[in-house]
Amino acid sequence: MNKKILLIIAISSSIFASTDIKSLDIFTNKTLVNQKIDISKNSVELLGQVRLEDIRFKLNSTCEVNSTEIKNEKFRDDKLSLKIEELQFQINSKENKMKALKSNIAFLERTSLTNISTTKSLKNTSSFIKNEIMENHNLIYQLQKDIKEKNEELKELIKKRTNTKFSKLTYDISCANKKDLMISYPIYNMQRNGFYEINYDSSKKDINIKNLSFITQSTGVDFKNIDIKLYTYNYTNQVVPNNFRPEYLDLYEEKAIQTYEAAPMLDSISMKKSVRVNTLIKPSFAYIEDSTKSFFKASNVNLVSGKKTEVVFAKDSYKATNSLEIDAYSSSQAFYKVDFKSSKLYGVLNAKLYLDGTYIGRTNLKEIKKDKKSSIYFGTNRFIDVKKELIRDIKEEPFFSLNKLKTQKEWNFKITNNQNKKQKIVLLERLPISKHEDIEVKLIGKTKETKIDKNGKIYFEFELKANETKEINFAYEILKPVKK
Repeated sequence: MNKKILLIIAISSSIFASTDIKSLDIFTNKTLVNQKIDISKNSVELLGQVRLEDIRFKLNSTCEVNSTEIKNEKFRDDKLSLKIEELQFQINSKENKMKALKSNIAFLERTSLTNISTTKSLKNTSSFIKNEIMENHNLIYQLQKDIKEKNEELKELIKKRTNTKFSKLTYDISCANKKDLMISYPIYNMQRNGFYEINYDSSKKDINIKNLSFITQSTGVDFKNIDIKLYTYNYTNQVVPNNFRPEYLDLYEEKAIQTYEAAPMLDSISMKKSVRVNTLIKPSFAYIEDSTKSFFKASNVNLVSGKKTEVVFAKDSYKATNSLEIDAYSSSQAFYKVDFKSSKLYGVLNAKLYLDGTYIGRTNLKEIKKDKKSSIYFGTNRFIDVKKELIRDIKEEPFFSLNKLKTQKEWNFKITNNQNKKQKIVLLERLPISKHEDIEVKLIGKTKETKIDKNGKIYFEFELKANETKEINFAYEILKPVKK
C-alpha cells in the first residue's frame, strides 16, 4: 500500500465522527434514524442517500433553521472503503496472474519439438516444459484458493455497508443556547426478523412471552448504546375519520375518499412508562404508552454494521388457564388451548411455541389486545381419542306436508381421556343457519349443548377424569320448501 493510501487511512477515522446515531424508530413499514448534529459545524454526513424533504429537525423553541442544502456523493476514503478497494485490487491482480499463467501453459503445450536435433536436447527441453506446466498449474491452484479467501473477506466487508453513496447535509441554524440537536430521517439498509417466543408452563399455569428481533444494519457505521423503539403499526397512518357523506336511496353509492397524513413522532408527546428502565449501561427494555398508542423500547443496544444482533424488547409472564378444544365440525382433534389476559398490546407477528419447554411449532399470531381475553393454541393432544360416527343422514317429504322437505343429520362422538389426569374439554360443532323465514332449523340431539352462538357454533363443555370416556349425541333437523 503506497504512502497516499496510508495517509488517507490515518485521517479517515474522523470522516464519520459526526455520524452520531442515538436511536432508531422501527415501524412495520419504515425505519427512521435519529442522529445528533453539532450546529457549530454547519454540516454532517448522513447514512445513505436521503432526500431533504424526508429530514426532520428536532429543535427546541429557541432554535430556527435558516437554510438547508443536501448533496448526494460517493463515499469518501474512509477505512471501510479503502479496505474494499484494496481487496478488489488484490483479487483483480491475482485473476490477471491466473490469466497469464493459463496463457503460458497454452503456449508451452503448443511448443513444437520437431526442430531439436539431438536426443539430449529433446529430453532436456521436454523435461523443462513439463516442469514449467506443472509449476504453473500449482500456482493457479494456489491463486484460486487465495481468490476464494479474498472474495469471502470482501463479501463480509460489503455486508457492513450495502449503499455506495452518502448524503452530506449543510445547514444554518440559530439557537439561543447552542446545544447538540437531533435530526430524523429514513434509512433503508436495515433488516429485521422479529418474532415471539411463547412458552406455557402447565404446572405453574404461566404463559411467558418474549418479544425479540434479529436486526442487521449495513450502513458502514456501528451504532453504540442506542435506543430502539419498536412500533406495532405503520408509520403512515389514518389520523382523521373518513368524510361524512349522506346516503341517498335513489342515487348510486359514492366511494368514500380516505385522507392520510404522516403519523406524529411519538417522542414529541409526553409518555407514561409502564415499566421502569434500568439506568445501568447494559441492554434493557420497556413498554411505553401515550394516550392513543404504545410501543416497545430497547435501550443501550449495540448494532455493529453487517452483524446480525439479537435485541429483546419484552419478557412478560401472565397467569393462564388451559383446556382442550375439539373441532368436531372439521378434523375432530383435541387442540391444546391456553387463555390469558395481557397487560400490553402485541402486534401481529410470527411466533415460536413451546409447551413445558418442548418445541411445538411456529404460527402467525393475531393481534393480542390489552386487557382482553386472548387464546393461543399449542397443537393437538394425542392422548385424547375422538371417534366421530355419522348415524343418520336422511331426506324425506313428510306425508302431512307435501311442500316441505325434511332433512335430518345425526352424529355420535366418543371422547376418551387416555391421560392420568383430569382434562377440561370443549367440543365444538356447527349448526346450519337459516337466512330465510321459510327454512326452519332445530336441534334434535340427545345431548344438551352448553351454549350456542348466533353464527351456529355449538359448545359442549365437560370434564373427563383419567381414562374416562364420554359420549355426545349431536343432531339437527331442517325443514325447507320443496323446489318446484
